Amino acid sequence: MPPLILIPFGVFFCCAFLQFPVLRGIRIALAERHPEVWREISVKSWFGNSAGSSLVWDGRAKALNDPALMDAVNRLRLVYAVGLAAWLALVAPLLTSPVVARH
Repeated sequence: MPPLILIPFGVFFCCAFLQFPVLRGIRIALAERHPEVWREISVKSWFGNSAGSSLVWDGRAKALNDPALMDAVNRLRLVYAVGLAAWLALVAPLLTSPVVARH
């Protein structure tokens, strides 16, 4: 494995762990300032952490008109985008490398 592959792996690894404190901030903001939205989202999710991530993909966060919450949602979007780009940079060489037949 070339050492350069460790760079996207490290970035992906950091993004994977960074999402938890960002999601926690979203969860706390929703529970404190928008408890009815938090109840609705948390009932539909399988895991507590995934409840806040649903706000990233739909437009409910913008409709709440909460700038601090929208900042946290935008931070989570950035973490997801960087993580996805790192994952693609990690997987692309594996998928595009020629397969060498062994005898």
